[in-house]
Amino acid sequence: MVEGKPAWKGASTTRAGNRKPETLINIAECRERAEHYKRLSGASGISKDCAAVLKNIARSFVGLAGQLDRLASLERNEQK
Repeated sequence: MVEGKPAWKGASTTRAGNRKPETLINIAECRERAEHYKRLSGASGISKDCAAVLKNIARSFVGLAGQLDRLASLERNEQK
């Protein structure tokens, strides 16, 4: 990681004095990843335990998308 720059593609940071944090992952990406993990959980040849973990990851991304959506809504309301 370079000083002040995240090590992964597309990531953002929050600058000192900037009240609004920047999102590292957006709602659409969360939903895409949820679908990806859901598809993986249905693949043939994986164990029930592995499928369960993949489904849980998918649900976590769906939950994160919901929280990011709620945060965006709150931020819009605060700007009014």
